[in-house]
Amino acid sequence: MTKVVPEKIYSACLAIIFVIWIAPDFSGATPVCAQQESQLDKGVKLLEEGHYVEAIAAFNQFKQTAALDARSYFYSGMAFAELGRLNAAALELDEAVRLDPRKPQYLIFQANVFSRLKQNEHALDALASLGKELASPQLETAWLWLVSDTYYRLERFDEVLKILDLLSRRIPGDARVELLRGQAHVVKGDFDLAMESFKKSIEKSPEYAPAHFEIGKLYYQRNELEASQKALRAAVRFDPHQPEYFLKLGQVCLALGQIEEAIEHLTKVERSDPALSQTYYALGSAFHRKGDLAKSAEYRRKFQEISTEQRKKQELEEEVSRLIAQGERQLDAGNETGARALFEQAVKLDPNNWDARGYLAEMFLGATDWRRAYQHLVKMEEIEPDSPVGNYLMARYWYQSKEFEKARAYAEKVKLVRPGHAELRNLTGNIYAALGQKEKAAQEFDAAIRLAPDRADFRENLRKVENRKP
Repeated sequence: MTKVVPEKIYSACLAIIFVIWIAPDFSGATPVCAQQESQLDKGVKLLEEGHYVEAIAAFNQFKQTAALDARSYFYSGMAFAELGRLNAAALELDEAVRLDPRKPQYLIFQANVFSRLKQNEHALDALASLGKELASPQLETAWLWLVSDTYYRLERFDEVLKILDLLSRRIPGDARVELLRGQAHVVKGDFDLAMESFKKSIEKSPEYAPAHFEIGKLYYQRNELEASQKALRAAVRFDPHQPEYFLKLGQVCLALGQIEEAIEHLTKVERSDPALSQTYYALGSAFHRKGDLAKSAEYRRKFQEISTEQRKKQELEEEVSRLIAQGERQLDAGNETGARALFEQAVKLDPNNWDARGYLAEMFLGATDWRRAYQHLVKMEEIEPDSPVGNYLMARYWYQSKEFEKARAYAEKVKLVRPGHAELRNLTGNIYAALGQKEKAAQEFDAAIRLAPDRADFRENLRKVENRKP
């Protein structure tokens, strides 16, 4: 099963989403005036044009006057995702879903970002919240593609097939549907059904290279080498920019004893995509059969180095993800001691894991040994300096340390991107009260009360600061 198709489908989905769905007239959006709406439109236009940093700045400006409008957070999440800053995207999407949990588009995009972060349980929870929305005719086809991509990443191939059934009814002539259906059948071990789907894909689009490639792989697996070579030559002819196609064609040529042609294809892959470790193994075999033992040994050594490094990296990522998921479950069960131990193991394995450090920082801030949070907060700031969560926790740390000016700087930084966060506004009020700035403190407490009118402690803080003598 090729690993490049999900990314291609994700990119195609996003392009379609930008064209047909971006900046809709949401019925659930907070009412805003024309001037505010124009600021949102400005951000959307920048997002469509690919100016992601500028778009985020525009959305942050919109938030200052429409703090509870979920759209700005959602679009910011899209922009961060396009920049490759997936943790930042996830935080924005969390806020969008919190403010408007009814929007299936928010949940779909959030699930996709979670899946790309390998936070699979969170992704599945988001998708489970959709219910019957996926079958709704009001949900645009592009979003169904994104759901398919997300389930594909999560390796939930039965769910992939269900989504593809919905897509096939909407777009019966689209060759991609049968391609993905075939890939899902391959993973499930249903090779005859897979071949049938790939052939249907080619019937719908005779020059669709990915389907020819998949057929070539299946024939290779069956040891039908001539048929495999024919299909793979079609794949590279219709799309000569995919290194994986040339790698497989080189392997088939090698199996057929066509050594020179194999080396030609494999050398091309080595130049265009050095990370494909199987290229070096195949080149080692080719030069061994050619009688060049020195080159053969060199390529076999490269294969061992790259494949070992990639395997270790994958195992590390999987182990860290497992520890964090276990820690989250321990937290849900109320076992903070067990959760802390698991998060500390994750940090030991991967010192740059922002999520594990975030959990530890927050847990320490609420404990007697709260100063231990600092080491994690510093590292979190180094990894993601603009994170509203990281900066909020840093503001809490400096407030607890009675370094009120430092706390104020971090709190105001968070307010630029999270003006609708009641806990933040209350913390900012406490900081200004500690600095003796009564009027600013009252404004912050008043904002916190408006955002969370049921919080008696926020009202008490306002009462105290209003009754404080100059």
